[in-house]
Amino acid sequence: MKMYKGIKVRIYPNKQQRELLNKTFGCCRFLHNKMLEERNKIYEDLKNDKEQLYAHNYRTEKQYKEEFLFLTEVDSRALQSERENLFQAFQKFFRGLHKGKKIGYPKFRSKKQKQTYTTYNINNNIRIDQASKRIRLPKVGWVKYRDNREINHPIKHVTVSKTRTNKYFVAITVEVEIDVQPLTAIQLHKIEAFDMSAPNFLVSETVELTNPRFYRKQERKLKRLHKLLSRKQKGSQNREKARFRLARFYEKIHNQKKDWIHKLTHSLSTQFDAIILEDLNIQGMQQLNSGLSKSVTLDFSWYQFISYLKYKLKWLGKHLVLVDRFFPSSKLCSVCGQITNDLQLSERTWTCQCGTTHKRDVNASNNLKEEGLKILQEQGITIISDNDATVGTTGSHASGDRVSPVSAGGGQGTRNPSAFRQW
Repeated sequence: MKMYKGIKVRIYPNKQQRELLNKTFGCCRFLHNKMLEERNKIYEDLKNDKEQLYAHNYRTEKQYKEEFLFLTEVDSRALQSERENLFQAFQKFFRGLHKGKKIGYPKFRSKKQKQTYTTYNINNNIRIDQASKRIRLPKVGWVKYRDNREINHPIKHVTVSKTRTNKYFVAITVEVEIDVQPLTAIQLHKIEAFDMSAPNFLVSETVELTNPRFYRKQERKLKRLHKLLSRKQKGSQNREKARFRLARFYEKIHNQKKDWIHKLTHSLSTQFDAIILEDLNIQGMQQLNSGLSKSVTLDFSWYQFISYLKYKLKWLGKHLVLVDRFFPSSKLCSVCGQITNDLQLSERTWTCQCGTTHKRDVNASNNLKEEGLKILQEQGITIISDNDATVGTTGSHASGDRVSPVSAGGGQGTRNPSAFRQW
C-alpha cells in the first residue's frame, strides 16, 4: 500500500539563497493577490450573465509572467502551485455553500502572514545528498539542512516556509510503500474510548490525562512581552527586537505543545489497536465563552491531536472511530440507559434516576466505548472477548507478532492510569 509521508527539516541558506527564497515568497503572494483581484473583478462585471461568467478563461501564471517580468526570476512550479491552491480554495468555498457549511471566501494575503510556497519534483530537480546533508531546490540550488533521518523514498514535492523568527524549513513529501493491512479482528482490551473534556484532556474509565497548558502557564509573560512591544515606536530597531522576542516565545510554546501531542499520540497508537473519540464541534466550543475558547484554541488543540492520532493509527493498520457529535454520551446513563436532558455543562458529577452516581467524563467514555464497538462491528471488524480462548495475535504488524502495551513514558508496561499521569 502506497502512502505519503512528510519529513520536515530545517535548512540553512546563505545570504544569496535567502534573498531568492524571500523573493519567491513575495512573488507567490503577489500572484495570489493578482489572481484573486481578477476573479473578483470578473465576477462583479459578469455576475448578471452567468453563462458568460462560467465560460470566462482566467489568465494563467504564464500570462502574468509576460506582464510582470520579475515573476520569471523565481521557480515557475511554485507559481503554478499557487494558482492551483487558489483554485482549490474556490472549490472548497463553493462546495461549502452547496452543502450549507461556513467556508470562508478566499482572502488576499499579506506579507505579515505565514510565508510559504510549494514546488514539485520534475525530472529529479529536487534531490538530497545524504552524505553532505544538502538538499537541492529549484532555482535556489544546494542548501544545507540539519536532520539525521534517512530519506530514501521518491520525493513528490516540497514546501518551503519561513517562520516569524527568520528560520527556514523544508517539508519533504515522499511516497512510501508499506506492507500493513487494516486490522479485521481486535481484542477487546486493545480498544479504548476517551472523552475529550475541557478540565482535563482525555478521560476514560482507567485513565485521566491532564493537559500541560503550556500557553496558560506562560500567559503572564506573554502579556508583558506584548506590553513591551506596544510601547516601542513603529519602524524602529527596538520594536523589531521586541517583535522578534515575542515571536520566539510563541514559537517555544508552539513547539512544546506540538512535541507533547506527538509523544502522546505515538504512545496511544502503539498501545491500542482501536481508539474511540467523539467527533467534537470544536468551532462551536470556541464560541461558547471566552475562557473555553482560549483553552480550546491555544492549549488543547484537539483538532491537531485527532489529526496526528489518525495518521499514526492508519500507518499501523489500526482504527480511529469518531462517534457522532449528537450522540448523548454525557447525558446517557451507562448503567440503565436513561437520558438526563437537563444536565448542565458545569455539573461534573450527577446521579441518575436509577440511583447510580456518575463522574461526567468517565460515564461519557463508557458510553462512547459501547457506541464505538457497534460502529467497529458494522464495519466488519471482529471484536475478540478477553475471555475468549482464541485470543492471540491481532495481525496489526507485518511480522504477525503480538506487541506488548507501551506506556506513555516510552517503555513497556501495563495499561494503568499511572502510566499516563506524567503527561
